Amino acid sequence: MTEQEIFEKIKAILVKEFEVDKDTITMESNLFKDLDFDSLDAIDLVVTLDKELGVELKTEEMNSIITIKDVCDFVKSKITK
Repeated sequence: MTEQEIFEKIKAILVKEFEVDKDTITMESNLFKDLDFDSLDAIDLVVTLDKELGVELKTEEMNSIITIKDVCDFVKSKITK
């Protein structure tokens, strides 16, 4: 799966599950500052990524996930192993 395909899947998840306006989602979007996520949304995103893409995010890895690019990089690292 390419980075663009991963981005599109994550974008679709954000639109469907979190009602984020698709036009506001870029690779540079900050989950908390730009997309108004809070800590519960972040946990919900982790659960959704596991359910939809089969990637598991450990608690200690969550601190490094800030932007959509971070999410994409994380997913890519998990699915290419």
